[in-house]
Amino acid sequence: MSVTMSDSTFGRRNFLKTGAAMGVAPAVLAQRNPNDKLRLAMVGVGTRGIYLLERMQEAPNTEIGIICDLYDANIARAQKTAFNKKAAVTKDWEKAVSSKDVDAVVIAAPDFWHATMAVRAAEMKKHVYVEKGLCRTLEEAKAIRKAVTENKVTLQLGHHQNSEPSFVKAREIFQSGKLGKTTLARTYIDRTNPWPEWQFYARYENQIRPADATPETVDWERFQEASSVKTAFDPERFFRWRCWWEYGTGIAGDLMSHQWDGVNLVVGMGIPQAVQTMGGLYFWRQDRDVPDQWHVLYEYPKQELSVTFACSFHNRHHGTNTYIFGREATIEVAERHCRLYGAEWKPEYRARMESAAKKAEQLGLDPALAGSLVEPDYTWKRGENSMTDHQRNWVDSIRGQDKPRCGMQRAWEEAVTIVMSVESYFKERKVKWDPVNELIV
Repeated sequence: MSVTMSDSTFGRRNFLKTGAAMGVAPAVLAQRNPNDKLRLAMVGVGTRGIYLLERMQEAPNTEIGIICDLYDANIARAQKTAFNKKAAVTKDWEKAVSSKDVDAVVIAAPDFWHATMAVRAAEMKKHVYVEKGLCRTLEEAKAIRKAVTENKVTLQLGHHQNSEPSFVKAREIFQSGKLGKTTLARTYIDRTNPWPEWQFYARYENQIRPADATPETVDWERFQEASSVKTAFDPERFFRWRCWWEYGTGIAGDLMSHQWDGVNLVVGMGIPQAVQTMGGLYFWRQDRDVPDQWHVLYEYPKQELSVTFACSFHNRHHGTNTYIFGREATIEVAERHCRLYGAEWKPEYRARMESAAKKAEQLGLDPALAGSLVEPDYTWKRGENSMTDHQRNWVDSIRGQDKPRCGMQRAWEEAVTIVMSVESYFKERKVKWDPVNELIV
């Protein structure tokens, strides 16, 4: 392919603007008292943003101070949802993140805006919650890290698996050593509907484009300010931006990042030493240029570990799952389950197989299905390891009562991994990480 995902091709205009250049003095970041009210600016209140608004305002002593979006209907819905009926509204994100009336910023805008907004918010001494993927290029990731670190603000990346008890339990099992030597983690997301993936408008369950989405109700010019490609008003691109390279990183940032981050939470392997990606537009080929299949191999030769990810949009037979394979045992983990299975090569497994075979016979099942009836050594039950949600964890971290579960270091690792995967796809070869110079080669 002739297209590349280099920093220069997809660089952002103005995303390194400083507060001085904008003519606005940064706010003073003070140590927060847990009893102080935390006022938030919600930047982007569409499909994901409205959910975050609901969760954020449920945290104690937290208030939505500003609602920012480019679509009138999104703003109106957010105003109805917000407990604070006096929340200011605007379509100007710079005013929202610079306001002296807010302490922190929640960014749920499309991915190509993340770096611009996160850097600006950090420079204004605002704490930052930003949805995954963190950004689109290595240059952007470095800029966010620099701004967050230098301004000493608290960043949380929106990988909610870090706050899922099932994944936390999986990490506990892994750290116990029960898996023995672990050399492979396998992840996948297979999903489909009667309609193409990412066909939703303002709400995930709505597959019909709103009739009121017009140039009069959508600030299209502001939407595409950070894009390298400028077009006439296009509501499909506004709502379904994930389908075009200039606005996001396709499956890599939207779905792969979730699964890779889940393994990183459990195993803690960090940035891959090498990445190989393959994929293409094989089934859903209309109204998009990002692939509908994405297959990745992450290599960690120093840790003697490989991690894989596979995704397709035309079939959901296997759904979503993560496996972590050790010599002594296997973890199977997803949002609603965590199971531990003893090694099948061990003698005691034979007794379990015999028991499962009898069960299959009693149920009138094919004996070949007996393996699927083997009881795990351990099954996590919902309700165990109760913990605060991902949004509350960020709020508590700002108040000094906790630490962010997916903070700047983890966000940096995720961002580099996403960019490596996309670079590999476009360069049609394996890419490697140079940790000394922080370059993809």
